[in-house]
Parts: sequence; structure tokens; C-alpha cells
Amino acid sequence: MTTTAALSPTLRADVRELLATTTAHDGVSPLDEAAILALEGERAHHILREQDAADGTARLLVGYTNVLADGTVQGMVHPSHRRRGHGTELLREALTLHEDAAVWAHGALEGSLAFLRAAGLEETRRLLTLHRGLGPGETLPEIPRSTLEGLRLDAFDRERDAERWVEVNARAFAEHPEQGALTLEDLEQRLAQPWFDAEDMVVALREDEVVGFVWVKRESPGDVTHDAEIYVVATDPSVQGHGVAGMLLAESLTRLQKSGVPGVELYVEADNAPALRLYENWGFTVSGRDVQLRTAGKG
Repeated sequence: MTTTAALSPTLRADVRELLATTTAHDGVSPLDEAAILALEGERAHHILREQDAADGTARLLVGYTNVLADGTVQGMVHPSHRRRGHGTELLREALTLHEDAAVWAHGALEGSLAFLRAAGLEETRRLLTLHRGLGPGETLPEIPRSTLEGLRLDAFDRERDAERWVEVNARAFAEHPEQGALTLEDLEQRLAQPWFDAEDMVVALREDEVVGFVWVKRESPGDVTHDAEIYVVATDPSVQGHGVAGMLLAESLTRLQKSGVPGVELYVEADNAPALRLYENWGFTVSGRDVQLRTAGKG
């Protein structure tokens, strides 16, 4: 077992190969975006489980877990090397590094949940994936007007909007353990990703200051062959109740449908009843679940 704060290019490639194999086998990625981005930097602990190849000529990566700075833990074991104690060793090391770790079971797979519960962890959080179609036969609500005077929509401009975006995001998600903690550095890292397209981030401006935004993520800029993701939608608490979020969401969905995107998905906390009602009214239905677990008594 190896634990390190930074991965070499070779190990990073090995982790990505293991990730691709595991995702293809399980039908869901065991690492979320934050965990994948952490492969490139020094803001996580990386735990690697290797063993000698059958012919003894190389070391094979059979398991991997990372522990992010916020204590979230995500990991995987190669499908051909499961039920041999590798997952137990990886989890034990992760809990040693962060006693109050929050372990994600993406996709809420029965095997993953059974393993974590047997290790003494209990569910403390559930994240839902919602989906709706955007095909030609799908009817979208008209874009509502906000009651906020002086409001206009525009594409994101890095120089004008970045710092204000971080401020609005922090206030909008003040109680969200991951989203609300994003820094300007985190934003810049995401803006540098190959999928980013400024036209897919619509900001609501009042006196040229961001008061809300909706950010769409596609497989690549302009892609219309895959479902898109409503990456994040938020409004500053000072303008909530004025229909800004509804206006942004409707604008984004309308743009996606007109461009030919087949469908869209988003993520929402399972206990956020108001948000669930809003999205259900917009035609979204539950399509997936992620579960977070902690050591019993730590939640």
C-alpha cells in the first residue's frame, strides 16, 4: 500500500485506466469530478494498492482511493480483484487519514453499500440525479420574467464575472459542504477544462454585477449527441424570491433544446424538498442516486 500527496504521471495514467475499467464494468464512475480533478494536483491524499503481475515483470494497480481536503473519500477496486481484502485495506487507510471521513458510494450500488455498512458506516446523505428529455416532442415552459428590475442575461465573462461568481456561489451554497467551498482557484481549474464553453454559462446581471448564474456542462463545447448537465444553478440570497433562478433555468433548457441536445440531467440533495418540487414541475424525474456514509456516530 502506498499513500502519497501527489501522483507521478505514470501512476496518474494507471489510476485513469483503472477508473475507465471500473466505470465500464459498474456503469457508474466511482470518482466524482472533484476527485478526478484532484489527480492532477496536491490537494488530496492518494492511496494505491498494487501487486505484482502474474509474470512478475510489472506492478499492477488493483485499487485506488483518494481523500480530499474536505474529508470526502472515493475509491475503487479492479473488478477482477474484488473480494480479496483490497477494499478493506484501502478503507482502513482512508479512515486513518481522516477520522471523520465521508465515504461516497456512487450509484448506490448494492455491493458497495453492503461493504461499507459491514465496515460500520451508516448513511448520512443522499444525492439524487434527475433527468428530463429535450427532444422535439418535449414541451418546455415559457421563460418567465423576473420581478427584479434592471436584470439582464449574458454569457459569462471571466474578467468581469469570476470574482463575483465565487462570492455569489459561496453565499448561495453556504450550507453545502462542497459547492459552497469553491475558491477562485477551483473556478479557474474548471474554466480550464476542455469541456468549458463560456456560452454555456449564463449569468444574471444587475448593474453589471452577477446576482445569479446557470452553468451547463457538455461532453465537449457545442456537443449535441449526449445529454447535457445542469452543472450548477444559483442566485444570490439578496435576490431570491424574484424568479431569477427560474428565468435562468428556463433560458438554459430552451437553448439546449434549440441546439438539439437530447436530454439534460442535474443533481439535487434528496432532502431538499423545495428544489425537488421545482424540478418535478419542470418535468425532471429521478434517474440515479449517490449515497454518502460515515462511521456510526460521526454523522
